[in-house]
Amino acid sequence: MLSKYQSLCYRIFGRRASKSTQIEYVKRAIEKAFMEVRPEAYISFAWMNGLLGGIVGIVLVILYLFVLPSFVTLPAKLLAIVIPSPILLGALAYFITMMIPESRANARKKDIDIKLPYALNFIAAMSTAGILPSEIFKSLAEQPVYGEVHKESAWIYRDIAIFNIDIITALRTASLRTPSIKFQEFLQGAITTITSGGDLKKYFLAKAEEYMRENRRQQKEFLQTLGVLAESYVTVVIAAPLFLIIMFSVMAMFGGGASSGTLMYVIAFVMLPLANMGFAIVIQSMSPEV
Repeated sequence: MLSKYQSLCYRIFGRRASKSTQIEYVKRAIEKAFMEVRPEAYISFAWMNGLLGGIVGIVLVILYLFVLPSFVTLPAKLLAIVIPSPILLGALAYFITMMIPESRANARKKDIDIKLPYALNFIAAMSTAGILPSEIFKSLAEQPVYGEVHKESAWIYRDIAIFNIDIITALRTASLRTPSIKFQEFLQGAITTITSGGDLKKYFLAKAEEYMRENRRQQKEFLQTLGVLAESYVTVVIAAPLFLIIMFSVMAMFGGGASSGTLMYVIAFVMLPLANMGFAIVIQSMSPEV
C-alpha cells in the first residue's frame, strides 16, 4: 500500500523506474523484507528522496553564500563541505532509502532464525496428529507468537488456498522469497521429501530436534560470551575509571592544575556513558533474543 508521497513519486518517475536495471534487485529485496510495494514504485520513491536531498543541499549552498554572510562571519573551511552538499545529501538520501529493504530483510532473518526451532516443534506436533501440510501452515499462520515465521506460513497458505498453487510450488516459491537460510533449507528439504515419496512426519520431527539442539548450543555459547563480556565490563567500565579518577584526584591535590579536573569530568560524563552504551549495543547485537 503506497502512501500519498510514494504515489506522487510513482506518478512522476514510474515509467522511467520500470526500465531501471535495479528492478530485479529491488524486487527480491522488498519480497524478503515483506514490504507490500511494487519495485518500480520503490525505485521512484528512492529517486525522489535523492532529488529532495539534492534540493536541500542547494538551499544550504544559497544560504551559506548569499544569506548568512549578511548576519554572521562564516569560516572559509566550511566551504569545502557546503559546496558539494547537494551531491552528498542527494546520494545519502538515495542510498539510505535503497538500504531500507535490506535492513528490514536482515531483521526478519534474525527473527525467523530465532523463532524457527519453536515453530518446527509446532509443525512436528501437528504432523504427528496426521494433519495435512497445507493445514499445518494455515494453523501456523494463525500463531503470531512465532513472529516472522507465521508471516512466511501465511504467504505459503495464501498461495495454496487463494491462488490454487500446489504445495510443492508454494514451498519452492517461499524458499526463494525468505531471507532466512535456515528456513530455506527446511523448505527445500520438505520439497525433496514430498517429491521422493518420503515420510514428511519423520522429516518434520527430525528437523525440529536438529534445530532445537542447535538452538541450545547457541544459547550456551551466548552465555559463555556474556561471562567474558561481564569480566571485561568490570575491568573497563568500573575498575579502570575508578583508578583514573583516584590518580587524577591525587595529582590535583599536589598541584596537577585544572587539567586533572577537566580529565575527571571527561571520564565521568563522556567516557563512562560511551563505554556503557558500547557494551549495551554489543550485547544487544549478540543476543539470541529480540
